Amino acid sequence: MTLQIQFFFILIGLISPISIFCQTINDIFEEGIALKQSKKYNEAIAKFSEVVKKDKYYHEAWYHRAVCHLELKKTDAALQDLSQCIAVKKDFIDAYLLRAHLYAEQNKTQDAINDLNQVIRIKPNYIEAYETRASIYLKIPDKSINAINDLQKAAELKTSNAWTYIELGKYCINKNKYQESIQYFSKAIELDPQNGEWNYWRGYAYSQINDALTAIKDYSAALDKGYKNPDIIYKRAKLYFERQIYDNALTDLTTLITQYQSKQYDVYVMRGVCYSQINQISNALKDFNKAITIAPNKAEAYYFRACEYLKQGKTKEPMAIKDFNKSIELEPNNYEAYIKRAIYFYDKQKYAESLEDLNKSIKIKPTAEAFFYKGAVLYEMKKYNEACLELKKSAQMDYEPAKKRLKEVCPMN
Repeated sequence: MTLQIQFFFILIGLISPISIFCQTINDIFEEGIALKQSKKYNEAIAKFSEVVKKDKYYHEAWYHRAVCHLELKKTDAALQDLSQCIAVKKDFIDAYLLRAHLYAEQNKTQDAINDLNQVIRIKPNYIEAYETRASIYLKIPDKSINAINDLQKAAELKTSNAWTYIELGKYCINKNKYQESIQYFSKAIELDPQNGEWNYWRGYAYSQINDALTAIKDYSAALDKGYKNPDIIYKRAKLYFERQIYDNALTDLTTLITQYQSKQYDVYVMRGVCYSQINQISNALKDFNKAITIAPNKAEAYYFRACEYLKQGKTKEPMAIKDFNKSIELEPNNYEAYIKRAIYFYDKQKYAESLEDLNKSIKIKPTAEAFFYKGAVLYEMKKYNEACLELKKSAQMDYEPAKKRLKEVCPMN
């Protein structure tokens, strides 16, 4: 055998054990990964333990063993492995992130933030780190601005996480920046179109800029997507009510009462008004009675119940006056109650009492209706010049009955 051949075999003999060792340790690691994927966590831990015993710098084995420990609810063991992983591989981002999550769960807030700070130092545009740090800051009362800064950074980096845009939208709502919040909520809906909660938040923002119809559409979309929440139904009912879409408001209010057993005072008041608008007096009275039972010291239900009693004729007039009196007692600035009571006195030819109520109403809020009836009362009291002045005020406020009466009794005006 030549010298060269002998040297070749000697070299092979030296290299082969190293090659076999490297191959073996990688095989063991891959076996551990396969066991982990099969959810055989104890067996996987044994394999990863074998790897780190052979090579303590095999950082991926430390990391995956930590994950297995977590699956077995062994948090302390997981933290130890993650710390060991970081010790041997100081730029391994996954280990910092996972350890930060575990620290956060243990309320070790500063430790979690320190790990996330390290991730950002290693990789400044790592979106998940900013979002995770923001989620921690949001739980600290005096760190909300830090959270917003992190969320804005994630948004600048074009995160695909809808949660980030929702939190930014909520922040804008708290700052009364409703148009900006709508943009954030719209982005969240674009990223996660099946989540009805995002429509709910955008609907609320639209309601705050008095775009009631668009708000109603978003509330309806939220419900259609399965985000069943009585607060959405209530908010939609209120918007329908304010826009005098009484049939739709009635449907939502009835849902709140029958399906969600609502005991809210204003739910019954609004439904009572809806019934009144469609001339269901008995149902309206039932709801006003219920509202008074819920909150006997609130004026509104007494006022509306009085109006319903008046519709029922003379036999109910004493009850109506009693309710108007109660409404005014509870709410002395209730200008509408003064007007209604004044009209009742006017019809009964009790002009002095009527005039007194109208003056009180005008002092609180000078409305065209109050000026009109004051003019009518003064005319009946034969104070014609004063009557014409009051009718003229009402007509100037574009009150059609006043314009007509003014032509009839005050032709010179």
